Amino acid sequence: MIRGGGHDHVHPHAGENPERPLYGVIALTGTVFFVELAGGWWTGSLALIADAAHMAVDLLGLSLTLFAAMLARMPADPKRTYGYRRVEVLAALGNAIALMVATGFLMREAWARFTFPTTIAAKPMIGVALVGLICNLVSAAMLWKSSRTNINMRGALMHVLSDGAGSVGAVFAGFVILKTRWYQADAIVTVMICGGIVLTAFWLLRDSVHILLEGAPPHLDLEEIRAALAVIPGVTEVHDLHLWSLTQGQEAMSGHLVLAKERDHAEALRAGKAVLADRFGISHVTLQIETDAQA
Repeated sequence: MIRGGGHDHVHPHAGENPERPLYGVIALTGTVFFVELAGGWWTGSLALIADAAHMAVDLLGLSLTLFAAMLARMPADPKRTYGYRRVEVLAALGNAIALMVATGFLMREAWARFTFPTTIAAKPMIGVALVGLICNLVSAAMLWKSSRTNINMRGALMHVLSDGAGSVGAVFAGFVILKTRWYQADAIVTVMICGGIVLTAFWLLRDSVHILLEGAPPHLDLEEIRAALAVIPGVTEVHDLHLWSLTQGQEAMSGHLVLAKERDHAEALRAGKAVLADRFGISHVTLQIETDAQA
């Protein structure tokens, strides 16, 4: 029989609005998409067209990110007792898959362009790529703060940074073509852009799947938590510990504390929750109390 229990749930403040920077980022990304698409057609640069295609995927991904962030702020209800925070993780997973799919198209076009190179207007190509790079840097600065604690925003930042890398590559290819007339540089840079996209998408996919599988947050050590709870006065055993993330930055934990018979249950619960909150930053906690006779 359960002799005692405790839980403490902390939810995001109603005033928090981490998706606000996304409005500006989406506007900038849409502008760069049209500029690079037109510039790629005008100059004949596959690298610009590749980056424009990447931008199109990013527009979809960023829009999904915005929708997920808005949905995640909806309150919990009887059917979804944790609320909608995990929608952010699903959006991040979708963004990662979209990025990987986009690279398949770009790699195919790069191979065709390398085999059959075409003339490229290097100076306009460099100018268009520089405009894209500036917009990407502004977007990254807007997303940086919220991306550090939110996997959904981190997915958006990954999109923007990979776009920026594409713009840098296009600038480099433009200078190579301008100096040497070696037009295959455009295709080679496109392949390098794809490599960066795949790498960032893999990181995002890995982290998203880890959260969806309810894996322990990588910055927390379950055995260290067990040891910290075990030294609370009156605790004789700690077992059935489970540690997971609802979404990035919102960890949850449950476990059983076995107490000596004379130990006050309420006091032990307060001590346990204080250790978890102060030392490990875990505020969403459910602890079940047992006595030595029950364990």
